[in-house]
Amino acid sequence: MKKITFFLTTTALSCLFANFAAADSYKYSPYIGVDYLYNHTSASYASPDYNALGLHIGSDYSKYFATELFFNQSDNNKRNFNEHKLKTSYHSFGLDILAFLPLGCEQRFSLFATTGIGQYAYRHKITGNKHFNSHGRGYRFGGGAKYAFDEHWQIRFIARHTHFDNVDFYNHAMDYSIGIEYHF
Repeated sequence: MKKITFFLTTTALSCLFANFAAADSYKYSPYIGVDYLYNHTSASYASPDYNALGLHIGSDYSKYFATELFFNQSDNNKRNFNEHKLKTSYHSFGLDILAFLPLGCEQRFSLFATTGIGQYAYRHKITGNKHFNSHGRGYRFGGGAKYAFDEHWQIRFIARHTHFDNVDFYNHAMDYSIGIEYHF
């Protein structure tokens, strides 16, 4: 219940700030981006690390507010598990809300906070056994920095914590990502 209350409160506050953002004369700006993610996951059997590639599609509604859809796909993490070899990977997709704080005279540099929800699916392959998947929701929050080279190209850095809800064997994860965006 606390998770749902937190997410709904965050969403409501974002909607309230959207009215302030609408007063600013800012051009709506859709964008697309690619991210490299390093993911450290806390699981009941180990703490696997993943390298992942991410794609995000979003839109800036003002210089203070944006929403985006994301998709991430990881590589395989291989471990020896008793006499068997365990190979895991994950993919995720969902929605994030971002709130920006532009800095400087030209406002090319921004700090931001992000919150969101995603669907996570972990795939497990154990030699000599059946393959199985564990999946569920992940509640995401974090912060980062963004720099605009010009009106189209931007780079960003994000640190994000994800708490899993009903994902078998997995508790939470920490993502560190670097990405580049193109704004239309």
